[in-house]
Formats: sequence, C-alpha cells, structure tokens
Amino acid sequence: MTAVPDRSGRALDVLRILLGVIWGANLLFIFLPQSAANYWNPTFFSSTAYSYAFSSVIGPGLPNFVAAYPMFFASLIAIGSTYLAVAFLLGITTRLASLLGLIASVLLLLTQWNGIFVWGWGTDVGAQPLYIAICLALLVGGAGRYWALDAWIWKSVGARLSSLARWIAVPSGSG
Repeated sequence: MTAVPDRSGRALDVLRILLGVIWGANLLFIFLPQSAANYWNPTFFSSTAYSYAFSSVIGPGLPNFVAAYPMFFASLIAIGSTYLAVAFLLGITTRLASLLGLIASVLLLLTQWNGIFVWGWGTDVGAQPLYIAICLALLVGGAGRYWALDAWIWKSVGARLSSLARWIAVPSGSG
C-alpha cells in the first residue's frame, strides 16, 4: 500500500509563503521614503494612529496611546512586519508568527472597525478578517511541515527540546 501525500499540509505551506509575500510587500510601504504611508514620519504616523480613535470599536485608548509614542510604535510595527515576512517566507517559527500575525490582525480590525465596516451603504469588510482566517488556519492546521526551516528544526532539536520546539515548529508527521 502506498502512502497518500499530505496535500493539505503542502497547501497550508503555500498559503504560508503567500502570506509572507503579502507581509513583504507591506514592508515597501513602511520603508520607502516616497510612500504615502511612510511610518518614519512621526507627524504622519501620529495623525494616522490618532484618526483611528474615532473608528475603534474598543475605544480611543489604544489609538491615542499609539499616537502619543509614534517612533516607538513605528519601529515596533517595522520590526514586527519584517519578522512576519521572513518567518512566513522561510517557514521559521511558523507557529509563533501565526499567533503574532493573528493578534496584529485582530488589533487592526478592532481599531479600524468603523472605517472598514461601513454599515448601510458599504460592502467592503477589508482584508483583516481574511488575514485572521489565514493565521488561524496556519496555527491550527500545522503549517511549517514542508518547504520550511521549521521541519529541519523539529528533526534536529525536536526530540531533545520537545517542549520548546512545539511552540515554534510542528512535529514531523503531525497536524
């Protein structure tokens, strides 16, 4: 009897790589000086963060806090976006990246709720619900088993450090 190839695991890793491409493309908006959304301009970042105070479903506290410390949060977003792009593209710490991507997408959705969901005359729910679904699928489905450094991590250190390895890599042959 021949083994049936795990197409779902490979499909999840394709989805992981594509999400890495999206996070990588997002880096262009962060780092290009001519970008309309140049995060390194404290005035732009602060005013943009402050503008979400009026559309946030969780209240104005988080957007106002971010607006008060623009360079810190601009740096945090740049570092986080770079990590997510690299992690998803290379398949390194896929579980952790999926969890952080999920948290970031949920925070963006809640903060920008009334700007995304325009009830009454709009039909666009934005991309955040899709990113949330993708991160959940990667996290629960066990992405990182194919075409990923996580697979190598599990094979090389998983047996010795299984508690730690499970947080960052999916055990070989499991979902």
